[in-house]
Amino acid sequence: MKKKLKIAITGGIGSGKSSVSKIVEALGFPVIKADDLAKELMLKDDSIKKKIIKTFGKESFTENGINAKYLADNVFNNKEKVGKINSIMHPPTIKKIDEISKQLFEKHNLVFVESALVYEAKIQKLFDYVILIYAEEKIRIARKMENVSMKKLDIEKRMSFQIPDEKKTDRAHFVIDNNSTLEKLESRTKFVIELLKAATN
Repeated sequence: MKKKLKIAITGGIGSGKSSVSKIVEALGFPVIKADDLAKELMLKDDSIKKKIIKTFGKESFTENGINAKYLADNVFNNKEKVGKINSIMHPPTIKKIDEISKQLFEKHNLVFVESALVYEAKIQKLFDYVILIYAEEKIRIARKMENVSMKKLDIEKRMSFQIPDEKKTDRAHFVIDNNSTLEKLESRTKFVIELLKAATN
């Protein structure tokens, strides 16, 4: 009987986690995106919504849903507030990831979870393997400024709340270098996937 493996895809802002997730999905493997799940829980779980409003104010939500600009300006730019929102969001998100993983394991041997804060949230033990996507800081800043038009200062501030990727490389089971082209990223990702497929036997 083949082993069932839960694998984290992690890395700092602009490292290329989403690109690796797309490659993994294109190869036919499921990827649970922790950020998307957290947003869904914020919108649909009334108890979470109440906690966020109580902690950060009713401006956290609009009639149309999450007030992303307000949260970016007033929560995600402050280390203490980031800690508070993480303490609200991490437990239910981890629980949901576990539930979805169990369902996916009925049809798949490998289930991937894209999460920026594996080490920050100290959840690495929830995974059989951790893949770190690594890119130099200046490259990550340039990508983020290009892709989402964030200001350099805001990106650097958010980076300061994360453990530097250089400190994560020794902790991860696999490190995928993403300092060059998408083609190279794809070939490196495929190589890691082959190793993981072999590990299920």
